[in-house]
Amino acid sequence: MAPYETAPYQVLKAEPPFELGAYDAFVTASVDSRDWINSDGFNQIFNYISGSNEAGQKISMTTPVFNELESSRATTEFVMPREVTPLLPRPQDPSITLKSHSPVKTAVITFSGRMNEAAVEKNKARLTDWINRQGLTPAGPIRLARYNPPFIPPFLRRNEILMDVRDE
Repeated sequence: MAPYETAPYQVLKAEPPFELGAYDAFVTASVDSRDWINSDGFNQIFNYISGSNEAGQKISMTTPVFNELESSRATTEFVMPREVTPLLPRPQDPSITLKSHSPVKTAVITFSGRMNEAAVEKNKARLTDWINRQGLTPAGPIRLARYNPPFIPPFLRRNEILMDVRDE
């Protein structure tokens, strides 16, 4: 199986399991989610990239699948491949929006296992501590990034928690 295209990202500093990196601009297909743990919204966006769009166009799968978590809402988002981004067809499902993301500096913690509330809270605390030690300031809600299909055993999965940051 060929590797999936990944959101454009450059590592600026690595202290495993932490990284400071920079994302280039990218576009996602996004849907509001009620249940980020069980990937609510995944099937809606998967249908969009499978051809449920105005052009009937199939769009390649990419990684990661993002979940943006705010206090009162969450999203599920697929990164759109760079070669089709300028010409993305309109989704047939009105709950899917195409969302442009500007370049951003991001702090990341990588971990394996299942993505659940306990894992998110534990790793969010670790990442926040690392951000503070780096003299950075969080800027916005956290995002989760999942890189593997659900049939991959949890101990082999690559998960990330991301926080956009700015220098103090």
